[in-house]
Amino acid sequence: MTDSLVFPLQGLRCAGCVRKVEKIISEHPDVSDASVNLALNQVRLDTSSPEALPQLRKRLSEQGFDIPFVRHCWQIEGLNCASCVSKLESALAKQQGIDKVSVNLALNQLSFELLPDTQTLAQVKKTLASNGFSIKQSTASSQPSAKHVIPWRLLFSIALSIPLVMPMIFSSLSLPALWQLLLATPVQFYAGLAFYKGAWQALKKGSSTMDTLVVMGTSTAYFYSIYLWMNGQTGHLYFEAAAVIISLILLGKYLETRAKQQAAKSIADLVKLSPQRALKLDAKGIGEEVDVSELLVGDVILVKPGEQLAADGQVSWGSSEVSEAVITGESLPLQKEVGDSVLAGSLNGSGLLQVTVSAENRNSTLSKIIQLVSEAQSGKAPIQGLVDKISHYFVPVVLLIALASLLVWTIYGDVNQGLIAAVSVLVIACPCALGLATPTALVAGTGRGAKLGILYRNIQALELSHKVSDVVFDKTGTLTQGKPSLVKSFSSKLNQQELINLAASAQQGSQHPLASALLKAAEGTPLQPLHYFNSYPGLGIEAQLSIDNSSEQRVFLGNQRFVAQQLASKLIEPFSAKLQTQAEQWLQQGFTVVYVATPNELLGLLAFKDVIRPNAKQAVSALQKLNLRTHLLSGDAKPVTKAFAKQVNIKHWQAELLPAQKLKQIGKLQAQHSTVMMVGDGVNDAPALAQAEIGIAMGGGSDIALNSADVVLMRDDPLLIAQAVALAKQTWRTLQQNLFWAFIYNVIGIPIAAMGLLNPAFAGAAMALSSVCVVSNAVRLNYWQSPIKALKQEQQ
Repeated sequence: MTDSLVFPLQGLRCAGCVRKVEKIISEHPDVSDASVNLALNQVRLDTSSPEALPQLRKRLSEQGFDIPFVRHCWQIEGLNCASCVSKLESALAKQQGIDKVSVNLALNQLSFELLPDTQTLAQVKKTLASNGFSIKQSTASSQPSAKHVIPWRLLFSIALSIPLVMPMIFSSLSLPALWQLLLATPVQFYAGLAFYKGAWQALKKGSSTMDTLVVMGTSTAYFYSIYLWMNGQTGHLYFEAAAVIISLILLGKYLETRAKQQAAKSIADLVKLSPQRALKLDAKGIGEEVDVSELLVGDVILVKPGEQLAADGQVSWGSSEVSEAVITGESLPLQKEVGDSVLAGSLNGSGLLQVTVSAENRNSTLSKIIQLVSEAQSGKAPIQGLVDKISHYFVPVVLLIALASLLVWTIYGDVNQGLIAAVSVLVIACPCALGLATPTALVAGTGRGAKLGILYRNIQALELSHKVSDVVFDKTGTLTQGKPSLVKSFSSKLNQQELINLAASAQQGSQHPLASALLKAAEGTPLQPLHYFNSYPGLGIEAQLSIDNSSEQRVFLGNQRFVAQQLASKLIEPFSAKLQTQAEQWLQQGFTVVYVATPNELLGLLAFKDVIRPNAKQAVSALQKLNLRTHLLSGDAKPVTKAFAKQVNIKHWQAELLPAQKLKQIGKLQAQHSTVMMVGDGVNDAPALAQAEIGIAMGGGSDIALNSADVVLMRDDPLLIAQAVALAKQTWRTLQQNLFWAFIYNVIGIPIAAMGLLNPAFAGAAMALSSVCVVSNAVRLNYWQSPIKALKQEQQ
């Protein structure tokens, strides 16, 4: 069947773009017809393959075009096991206009990207309904909730099952067959109704799930007992087995749900941080309570003592201590004064604040964190693909094993034992444990990271973080605070203020930390007009100034190599012995030295000092204790870099590197089969961050870090780097433990059941407990305590 798809395309600018897009689309073997409309920025194509659009999307993206898919994330009811996951993903993969489908059993969540077409969205909902799943769109209020719900069906089932079990415990007691039937029937068809519905939906689609196993196992025991009773054979009835199996599986599902909520509670906790209402002030200072979604950039809100902030913004009046612990993981409250930035969700102390809103609710840091964590938790680890393939064949194989057990025992003349073995095989087999093993560990791990101030952009970032072998640091802004100050100056041509004023005037167009230090040092003095500015990354800058509004003056600022090149081109001896001696002295003291020159002469030297971050040395030591090699790549001079590397105990260091050279060094490490984590400031180190398997930008939750880094650190604490690696390693250990127990449980349990060595009721209990154990093991990550803290205390 051929479907016609119409969708918008971003990046179309001219007829050449149209020809390029049409060529790309026409080359796809599954596209029969296509046309591109430049006026509407729209594409129409006919295809018979659901895979064509995702493939074209990737190909067009490589050429600078973008199909604006819309991401959806829904809570799903009806997901019971890994087979359900496989069934749902397969059904949606056959639909046109959908991409990046992912079903998370731990969160009961479906995420996918879809063309902005209401008809396509309606088709997705229809597909879900036809496969037996009910949905509700995931919003902040519909995230998994840990709210306690009384499990009435479970309590009803247990209440009726207890009398059936009593004769098994007390041999002196007996229960007439009719009473057993009356007690077991409501359990079978009321308490177990959800299993029958699930099995029927699977049967209609020609598939099988955990519900299939439960229904077949309990129904066999129930109806065989009726058959025996009607034939007068009341000595071996199995009503109690059917009822107990359903009760135990319901109990297991209830405990599993509670544990899954604990694993996923990080999102719910984050959602609770943001208040729904805010007190907005008008121009006269009169307050009006409004919904936070109505707040716009520039609005002023009043934050009372003890309230949570409703929006990101800057303090425009007042002062107070504000706790950002729930956002950044910083345990101590921070003093906020006029002009300081504050974050939505943080808790105000005892002061009264007026805050000018800097971001709308959907663009707040808290909203971005929630989205980032949610997207990471909805992803899949590569190993999950293998688990899904196994789960796809799991239930049919179990049905065959159960049938073989029944036939073998029947051949040997013991039909009753054959039925017990078959029922036990059906109910002990647990695809749920297989399906939950991976996602619950990843959900709990990413959630714990969010509470510590560590955000993994996706599952791949978490996986690679545990494989890291080498950590490469930039110096400025990473292991130092990135806020250098001007400490010394030297010139034989100008006085100190004139030299600083000239250099600051030239740096007006720069965002470099040294430029900020210069401009701060020149505060209060009028700067010369800047007419031209050009930056040479890793070297220096060139500027054109208007001196006293009369003459033009070219000025160079940079390292020795850069300035020497500029002066050497004029055949001028660049450095006097006195200047060179002074520069070397400052370098030996660990200062960063900047040379100031015009095309005709070297005017002087400026010395800057940056402050090492408080936990820098401890962070390097912690990484080394995790058996990781640490490296320092810096654009600073060799004496400065060498002294700093010694201070933080990094043995592998290189200095005077340009951004391209840092990129090359990363490549050399990767050529040695190393998995590299690069830590930089997110601006000057962008190429190296992109080259490394894992890039960490020390942005303190800045937009640059949130939008680009593989791992985002919500505060500028180098110890978080080591904690991110340690948490990733622990999460992966938990994932491997879960997979081991899920597989070993089935590998051992099913043969034991097939040999008739297991009572069906015990088999049901084992099935229920298997999922609970896997999820509970993952939940331990919610309480993971970093060994890095203990290390820090030892060093102090």
